[in-house]
Parts: sequence; C-alpha cells; structure tokens
Amino acid sequence: MKSGCDLNEVEVLEPLLQRGGKTNGRILATCVGFLADSYDLFTIDLVVLILQLQYGEELISTGAKSLMVSTMLAGVVAGQLFFGLLADWLGRKWAFVCTAGLTVLSALACSMCYDSGLHGHLGLPLQLALCRFLLGLGVGGEYPLSATVSAEAVGDASGRGQIMTLVLSMQGLGMLLASLLAMFLVTVGLSLEATWRLLLAFGSFPSAIAFCLRWHLSESEAFERCKSAEVLCERSHSQKVVTTLASCWPLLAGTSSAWLLMNMFTYSLGSFKSSIFETAQSSAADEVFQQALFAALTSSFAIMGFLVGFQLIRHMSRYQMQLYGFLALSVVFMVVSVCMEFWPKPSPTSQLIVLGLVFFGLNSGPNLTTYILPAEIFPTCVRATCHGISAASGKIGAFLGTAAFPLVQRYYGMTAVYAACGLAAALGVLVTYFLTPRQVLELETLDKEPL
Repeated sequence: MKSGCDLNEVEVLEPLLQRGGKTNGRILATCVGFLADSYDLFTIDLVVLILQLQYGEELISTGAKSLMVSTMLAGVVAGQLFFGLLADWLGRKWAFVCTAGLTVLSALACSMCYDSGLHGHLGLPLQLALCRFLLGLGVGGEYPLSATVSAEAVGDASGRGQIMTLVLSMQGLGMLLASLLAMFLVTVGLSLEATWRLLLAFGSFPSAIAFCLRWHLSESEAFERCKSAEVLCERSHSQKVVTTLASCWPLLAGTSSAWLLMNMFTYSLGSFKSSIFETAQSSAADEVFQQALFAALTSSFAIMGFLVGFQLIRHMSRYQMQLYGFLALSVVFMVVSVCMEFWPKPSPTSQLIVLGLVFFGLNSGPNLTTYILPAEIFPTCVRATCHGISAASGKIGAFLGTAAFPLVQRYYGMTAVYAACGLAAALGVLVTYFLTPRQVLELETLDKEPL
C-alpha cells in the first residue's frame, strides 16, 4: 500500500470516483447537515446580542444569556450520547434522518418564540432555551453520525482523512454563513426582531435539504457486516458493546479528554466574541453589523486552517497533527498572556488577529484530529457510541469554558483567560502523548484486530 505522502490528489480521491454516486451522496448529505449544525451553534452569539439590544438588560440579563447558550450545549451533549448509541444499535441511516428532521422543526420553533411579558414561567428567554435544547439534540446527533457515515464511506485511510476534513470544514462555512446573513439582513434595513427571527429560521433550510438527501440513502455496508457477524456469533449487541468498550477504554479516555480540553478554550473564546470586541457604534444596527463582521473575519481564519489541514493530513499522522497543534496553541496563548501584562488594552484589530490565529491553529490540527480519530480507532459496533461519548466530553468542556469565561474575564481580565487557555492546551499535549495511538488501521482490519 502506498503511504499518504506518495498519493497525489487524483489517487486520494480515486476510491470515491470508483464507488460513484452512493459514496458521493453520503458525503453530500453529511456536509449539508454539518453546515446546518455549525450555523445553528454559532448564530446564537449574534442572536443574543440582537435580543439584548432590542429588549435591554431587564429581559435579556446575564443569567438569561447564559441560559440560552448553556441549554443548547446540554441538548448537544444528550444528542451526541443518544444518537451515537442509536446509530450503533438500529443503524446509521434512520438515526441520520432523525437528527435532520429534529433540527428542522426545532430551528423553526426557535424563530417563533415571542415576548409574552412574563419574566418567569414562559418568558422569551425560557422559550428560546427550551427550543434551543431540542435543537441541540439534533445538532448533537450530527457529530457521531457525520463522522461515522463519512468514515465508513471511504476505506482508504488517506482519502478518509481528507473527506472527513471536508465534512468538518463545513463548521467554518457555517460560522461564515451566519455572519454574512446577519450583515445582509442589517444592511437591507430589516428590524432587529425580523433579523433575529430570520437568523434562527434559516438554520432549518440546509437541514431540510439534508433530510431529503438522507431519506434515500442505503445503510452503511460496515454496519450491515457488523450486524451479520453478531447474528452468526449469536451474541447480542449489548454484550458485544460492553466487551469492546472494556478493551478500548484507554483510547476512549484519550479521545474524550483531548476533545474536552480543546473545547474549553475554543468555545469560551468563539461563542463570546462580542464580549471580547467591545465597540461603540452609533446605532444598534451598526453594532450588530460590526460584531457580524468580526465573526466573519475570524471564520475566514478558520476556513484557511481547514484548507491547510486538508493538505497536512496527507503528509502527517493524526498523532503528530494533534500533538504539534496543541503545543503551538499553548505557546500562542502564553505569549499573548504575557504581552497583555504590558499592553492591558489591546485594540480590537490585535485581538481579532489573535483569535484568528487560534482558529487557524485549531482547524489545521486538534479540531480536525479530535473529530476524526474517534471514527477511525474504534470497531464498527461501538464507533458511533465512542464518537458520541468523545464529542459529548468536548461539549462538557465547552460548557465549562463558557461558564467560567465571563467570570474570569470580569474579575481577572483577559490576561488570566489566555493563561488558562494556554494551560488547557498544554494538558492537551500530555493527553495526546500518552493516550493517542501513533497510527490508524483500515476499518475492516480494525474490526478483527482493534488497536
């Protein structure tokens, strides 16, 4: 077999061309769904800003903002665990269809919430929190399913890495799409209320396309082989899962802890961009436009990181990309923390550059590998389950980061925030060194000889 360094672009994509429309359909359905997933996750920052400008601090207080953000993260965690288990038990196809359908309905429900005048039981923040929780269930299910479906669609390790990078790159496009749409709606002169409702409702559009595409997909061949093997061996699915997890727990500890540490600083910085970049605009519309512009620029850095990662994954192992990526991020955070001791009030432009570099480094390294590895190093019978557990750990890290970020910034400043992020990245280096495998096997081989 040729190594990744010996393959040119045509050879890497050759397995896809040979398989034809079936594989291409799976990848398209996965990419569109993950685009919607990213859009729904990252649009809430702009929506919360608009709601605060429209209704004021009395209704959209700090507690209300935290509630709307954290409930969706809780839904994402539940969705990752539930749909990961469901995909390994009933199959990839129908679990994939369910996540898209749930995302469509929940995104529309979010856009229909209204201010009832009640600050307690059924007020606007609580309505949005409940709808965002349901949306989080669908979005969370996309993580293990998109990774599992795309990994099982391509047998070759080199081609699989690039295809999964393509899927994850929809994360950057989703962030950019949310920002550009907000800028467009403000520019054409729509009211604040119409803007936030359309921003939330638009997330249902790509999810509806994904739903239609997935309805016509066939079941994964790897899953069907796994189910046939269970029947021949006369073993229940639960017995096989328990046995497999018992032997794979060190790998699961590695993928889960690495994802948790990465998301602690990814979401704490990314989801609260508007609190980092404080601007004084002449109107509410100008402020929304400015914050959307900042988000669009940082998303561009993220997309460039994905493009670099798309090339690196052909020439470097997953282990190397994750190890060196965490190390580089740790150095960046620590340097920025030290610099802010002497420059306590940097300009928005300098903070934009720092945040852009962070997104660039993440998406050319740890953000890719923490998503790809759980779909490559676990057997088919627990692939989606283990990916769901790993991803859920990541969202727990995101919850911890977004909960702690405002408090650390308020009492200790951004210097302490960047120092804490550097420490988390340094711990990621240690986790990668001790708990991440140095190589990946072909998926069929993995079912016979687990790492």
